[in-house]
Formats: sequence, C-alpha cells, structure tokens
Amino acid sequence: MTLRARIALAMAILAGITAIVVGATTYVSTDQRVRGEVDSYLDTYVHRYQDIDGRQAAVTCGQAGNRRGGNTPFGPATPGAPDEGVEGVVFQCVGTSGQVVTTIGTSTLPVSARDADIAAVGAGTQTRTVEANGKVWRVATVGISGGGAVQIARDYGETHRVLSALRLRLLGIVIAASAIAALIGWLIARRSTAPLAHLTDAAETVAVTGRLDVEVPPAGRDETGRLARAFATMLAALGRSREQQQQLVQDAGHELRTPLTSLRTNIETLQRYSNLSEETRRMILDDLQAETRELGALVDELVQLATDTWDDEAETSVDVDAITAAIIDRARRRSGREITLDAQPWSIEGRPRLLERAIGNLVDNATKFSDAPSPIEVVVRPGVVIVRDHGPGISAIDQPHLFDRFYRADTARSKPGSGLGLAIVEQIVTAHGGTITAANHPGGGAVFTISMPVTD
Repeated sequence: MTLRARIALAMAILAGITAIVVGATTYVSTDQRVRGEVDSYLDTYVHRYQDIDGRQAAVTCGQAGNRRGGNTPFGPATPGAPDEGVEGVVFQCVGTSGQVVTTIGTSTLPVSARDADIAAVGAGTQTRTVEANGKVWRVATVGISGGGAVQIARDYGETHRVLSALRLRLLGIVIAASAIAALIGWLIARRSTAPLAHLTDAAETVAVTGRLDVEVPPAGRDETGRLARAFATMLAALGRSREQQQQLVQDAGHELRTPLTSLRTNIETLQRYSNLSEETRRMILDDLQAETRELGALVDELVQLATDTWDDEAETSVDVDAITAAIIDRARRRSGREITLDAQPWSIEGRPRLLERAIGNLVDNATKFSDAPSPIEVVVRPGVVIVRDHGPGISAIDQPHLFDRFYRADTARSKPGSGLGLAIVEQIVTAHGGTITAANHPGGGAVFTISMPVTD
C-alpha cells in the first residue's frame, strides 16, 4: 500500500470513528431524552394512582366496568374517569389474581409475572417496553391500595420509528464523513508526498542510469524539504567524488606509464642483447630495481588515496617530538645531509605510523629539493611542526597546486617521485584535525608548517 493510500485510509478511519462516537452519543442521548419524556408522562398517572384510599383507581376502573355492564373489585364508579378515546394511550386494570379486569383503549396489554405480583400485593411499580397488537408500548404498572393494579401505556412506536430513522441518518453520516475524509486525505497526501515522489523518481533515475546530474526539485522548509536538500547535497558530493576518482585514474595512468615504459625498455634490452658488458648489465639491473621500488611505492600511494582509507592502526598518544627525532636520524643516514632539530615535548592522539609518514615526507622533500651542503631545519613546538629547506623556494605558479595529486613542478620533473607525497601529507594531517601550509622563507627556501591540536 502506498503512503498516499495509508494516509487516506487513516483519515477515513479517524473520521469514521469520530462520526460513530458522535452518532452513538447523539442516538443514546436522543433515546434517553424521548424515553424520559414518555416516562415522565406515565409517572404523572403513577403518582395519581398511588393515593391511599384508591379513589383514583375506582374512577378509572369502576366507571369502565359499569360502562361494560359489570362490577369491578375497585369499588363504585366515581365521576371524572379518563376519556377512553384518547389516541395512543391505554389504561388497563388488573385484579389481585393477575387477570385483566378492564381495558380502556384500543389494545390489550400483556401482564407479566412482575405485574401480577404488584397486583397481588397492591404495591410497587414497574415501567417497561412491550409489543402488543403490532405496536410498541411504554407501560407503567402501579399497585393500588387494597389490591389490584393499573397499567398505563403510551404508544412508543412513533418514537421507535424516529430513532430508527435517526440510526439510518447517522449511519449515512458516518459513511459520508469517512468517504469525504478519505478523499480529503488522498488530496492532502498527494500534495504532501509530491516532493517525495519526485525524489523517488530522481533516486530511481540515478539507480538505473548511474547519472548524478539528475535535477532535484526545489523544496520548502519542512522535513521533506530538508530531505530534498540533503539528497541534492549527496548527489553533488557523489559527483565530486566520481570526478576525483576519474581524475585519479587518468593521472595514475599517466604516472604509471613512465616507470612501466622504462621497465619494458630495460627488459627488452636485456633480452635482445645477450653480450652486454657486466657494467652495463649491472646498471640496467640497478635501474630496474629502482624503477620497481618506485612503482611499488606509487601503487601503495594510489591505493591509499583512491580508497581514502589507511591501515587499521589504533589511535594512541603520540610523542611528536620523539617520532620527529627518529625521522631525522633516519634521513641523516640515508642522505648524509645536515638536518637540525629544535624540539619541545608535544603529544597528540593519533596514529603513529601515519604521523611519522607525514613528517617524513616533508623531510624527504626538503632533502630532495635543496642541494647539499645547505642544512634542513626542523622545529617542533606544541601544536606545530615546521620543516624548512634552503632551496630555490616555491614559485608563484606552483603555490596553489602543491597539494594536488600528481602535481609536479617543472623543476621537479627530473627528480624521482610520483607527485603524491604532499597530497598524502595533507590527507593525514586533515584526518588528525590539523592543517598544512607552504610558504617561502624570507631568508630563502621553502617552509612547510603542520598545525594540529595539542593533547592536554
């Protein structure tokens, strides 16, 4: 069932329940009110026939018996008996044995066991609804002092017909209200869910075609609007991610082509010329080994950048000054360069190997792009790592692109490297909540500054 159908059904059920409650309350209230009026009419006679000497019963039952040529147990007739021609009203006198003595009206009323008991003792009352001669009556039975009872009945059929008609009307109102509520609910749901339907169409288009440039309809400030804006933002982010991946693949293909070409050339040389000198063969093998290492490092960096994930090393407290000192010792041994360190204690919550790689890449870049015997200066302060070289510095053209993947300055194309080192540094620093900047030092050379939060 669709959302629109569920909303329409819910509104129909709610309206139906409301109409049923209101209708039932109206019906019960009307029934009680009408019955109360009839019972009030009967109660006036009940009080009248409860006189101590039974004269009122004698008026009714005695005169009625005389008119029919017989005697009654209710005493002699007294002037002032009710008119037996009153439409819709019946008076019936019941003897002490429970038999009907006289009836004034068009119908004979049934005598129940309770009515007979009241007549036998001449005390007590009962009011009930009965059917007699095809009509519905509201009957009040009242005991007479000295024995016997009088039944007073009023036609209740018209009231039943009115209540039956009321039931039908209320049923019609329930059905109409439910139908109208369902229609209104459908219209409201259609209008309310229209943005959701557009979003669904857009999502299905993306799923079927793979296109991320699907137009997302404008939305308001409600929850649906927030969902539409979030969906549009998600599509934009996915689009940027796809563009970056495509660019990464293109750049990777370009960067991999150079070492692969060199490898192929060297291998073909070894295969084609079997009489190469030992020195030439050694040079080719050394070149192959260097190219293989370069290619392996490039593949590792590509995998990390493409997946935007790193190893599963857990975060821990890292002494930045200590790992920087270890990096500098290793760089001194490899390059034979003069590298100075001015460090103060500083700890950060992070991944040791990643932080070591980020700082190590900066130190390696400094040794690569500055010539010996110029020194390399490293400064560690709480929250900051600064690496400065005394090389040619950073040109204005290269400055905006230093941290782009595979970007290499014209002056660096003759040097080994993939152009991914600074991009990896930026990614690691950003993952640790920090930033990295590059600038030219007033005294010459380039300065790279890592800024990261300090652990208390």
